[in-house]
Amino acid sequence: MEYILLVEDDKQLSFITKRMLESKGYGVTTAFSIRQAKAELEKREFDLILLDMMLPDGEGSRMCEEIREFSVCPIIFVSCLSDQETKIAALKMGGDDYVTKPVNYEELLARIEVNIRRAKQYSEKKVQEEEMNFPGLCVKKKMREAWTTNEKGEVVELLELSPLEYGLLICLIENKEELVLYQDLFRQVWQTEDASDVRTVMVHVSNLRKKMGECGKLIHTVRSAGYIFKE
Repeated sequence: MEYILLVEDDKQLSFITKRMLESKGYGVTTAFSIRQAKAELEKREFDLILLDMMLPDGEGSRMCEEIREFSVCPIIFVSCLSDQETKIAALKMGGDDYVTKPVNYEELLARIEVNIRRAKQYSEKKVQEEEMNFPGLCVKKKMREAWTTNEKGEVVELLELSPLEYGLLICLIENKEELVLYQDLFRQVWQTEDASDVRTVMVHVSNLRKKMGECGKLIHTVRSAGYIFKE
C-alpha cells in the first residue's frame, strides 16, 4: 500500500479527498497546518504529499522547500491559486506537480499514480546503480567494494580485492551473460593494446575466484576464449 500525506486546512475538503483516496487503496494521513504536517513527517515516510499552497501557519511552497532538504518524496500542490507565476514558483521550490481547485479527482488520481510510479522507478534505478546483487555476492560500484552474502542476502565478509581484480570483476559484471574474451579483458582492465600475454588475465581471474569463495562460480570459463559472468 502507498501512503499519502494530505496537507489541507479545509477540513470538509480534506475529509472528501481522504475518503476518495482510501477507496482507491491508498493509506492517507491528514494534516491541517504546516506544524501538523511536519509532526507527521517525523513519524514515518510517505510515498507522496498533497500540499495546499495557503495554510494557516505559512505557505505550502516554503514547506516544500524545507522538505526538499531531507526528502525526494513526490509533492503535488493542490491550490485555488491558478496563475502561472504561482505555479512556476511552487515547482521551483521543489514541487513535482500542481493541481488547481476545484479538484477534478480523476485527474488528481492520474497525477498521483504517475508521480508515485516515477519515484519508484527512480528509487529502483538508484539502488541498481549503487548496489549489484547476485547469489552470494554484493558489489557496491561507487564505493568500489564487493561483499559475500548469505542466503538471506545479508553481508558476510568484505572481499579484499586488488584494483586489477576489482576491475576484472566489474568488467565481467557489466557484460553479464556475454562472453568476454581474454584479449578484451586485457585491453579494458589493463588499458593497453598489447594483449599478447593472456596468461596474465588467467592468473588474476583465478586469484579473483579464490577470493570470492563459493560465489566464484559466477565466473564461468569458456576454454581457450574467455569468461562469462552469469548466475
